[in-house]
Amino acid sequence: MRYIFLLNRFGSKNINSISLKIKEVCESLGINYIIEINDENINTEDILKKYQSSSNIIMAVGGDGMINRVVNSIYGTDNILGVIPFGTGNDFQKTIDETLNDGINSIDLVRINDKYFVNVACFGIDADVANNDSFIHNKLIPTSQRYTASVIYNFIRYQPRSLRIFHKDEIVERSFTTVVVANGRYYGGKYKIGTNALLNDGLMDLYMVKKMPKLLMAKTIMGMEKGLHEESPYVEKILTEHLTLIAPNPITANIDGEKIISDNFNITVLKNNMKVYKDKELVKKINA
Repeated sequence: MRYIFLLNRFGSKNINSISLKIKEVCESLGINYIIEINDENINTEDILKKYQSSSNIIMAVGGDGMINRVVNSIYGTDNILGVIPFGTGNDFQKTIDETLNDGINSIDLVRINDKYFVNVACFGIDADVANNDSFIHNKLIPTSQRYTASVIYNFIRYQPRSLRIFHKDEIVERSFTTVVVANGRYYGGKYKIGTNALLNDGLMDLYMVKKMPKLLMAKTIMGMEKGLHEESPYVEKILTEHLTLIAPNPITANIDGEKIISDNFNITVLKNNMKVYKDKELVKKINA
């Protein structure tokens, strides 16, 4: 099978060295490969159009935003998602490492309105944190500290959001600090929001965090590094296949590093609707 390595020219200053490393590793392993690079003249979706009628492993070389663009480009084709982590957080890769075996795996895809994601969707302070480009993509801040810096900034300014959530036969309407829909386990580089989430169980882990005092909010956010947020009385967790989230006005959400805006989000699990290729040794060699 052919490997298509898709690199993001805007995501790394080391694009040439990464390309050379991929070429070196693939040729040493006898892999049939093509390297594609997006830029201001051609984007991810346009590049992948020429591979829609064939079966390839599309290796997203970058972060979660790159993965999301690949997922939305290859859904409905015979192409398989692969990941070479070179992003800020590499959250989806962490769940792959913890839960999937080497080889081709079938995982759940989550549809949100007319988009798809494989890892996490968040609303509220988490979305504000993830969407704050002045911190998340600030190359003056060490990569490992960018999400934390954005947390601190947005924590000071944040006001809870009034939302209505429909799931199963229940309606929950209140002010929320945040709402997170987890298919994967991690976001923000080190925060383990979906403590026991599985990529192939046909369920989303829905976390609804009530309005809380800011000191408790800080403690809860920091506790996510070790999955301690589930012990908080302000956090309600539900496993579900479908939910609808409605806001009184359009709000910004974040799905796998990408921003979307709406006042009505319909979210559904599509069980085993995406194939993911895991090759621990290949990732290790390219990242060496």
